[in-house]
Amino acid sequence: MQVSRHYGEIKGFGPIEIVPSVKEHADFLSYRLRDIDQKEIWLQDADPLEVLHCPLIENHTTYTAICKDEPMCMFGTVKAQDSEDVLVWALGSDLISQYKKSFYKASLQIIDMLQADHEKIWNIVPYDHLETIYWLKRLGFMIGNQKLILKNTPMLYFSRCKKEKSVATVH
Repeated sequence: MQVSRHYGEIKGFGPIEIVPSVKEHADFLSYRLRDIDQKEIWLQDADPLEVLHCPLIENHTTYTAICKDEPMCMFGTVKAQDSEDVLVWALGSDLISQYKKSFYKASLQIIDMLQADHEKIWNIVPYDHLETIYWLKRLGFMIGNQKLILKNTPMLYFSRCKKEKSVATVH
């Protein structure tokens, strides 16, 4: 993994590089999100453009995975209101499926960076987003059994604690 001193870029994941997010990344991705990501935004009664711009406006930790000069995913952490909890999130385009192995390798490195200053990071995921749940497990997240219902859709809590994280491997 190589970090550029000038741009804050992180390289070393095949065609993927990680850069700090900017407004143009949010604008680009807001109309290209995967169906599963659009569903998660809909479940929260939100708008894709607003959801992607909010962390930038609020100065939350936010990065973009770029693949061949095209934003493929924005992700980061957001401090929960009135709590010490930190939410982790990611929203992306279909390029994630096209570059699945490189995206997973990048995710393994980046998740540790996102969690560096936090004992626990967490969020919720629709119970039927099996590919996302599989990816989360491989990144060392624990998937809870307790369900939250949003718009008649069961949501599962997922969390990753520094002391509890499992060891993930790349094949």
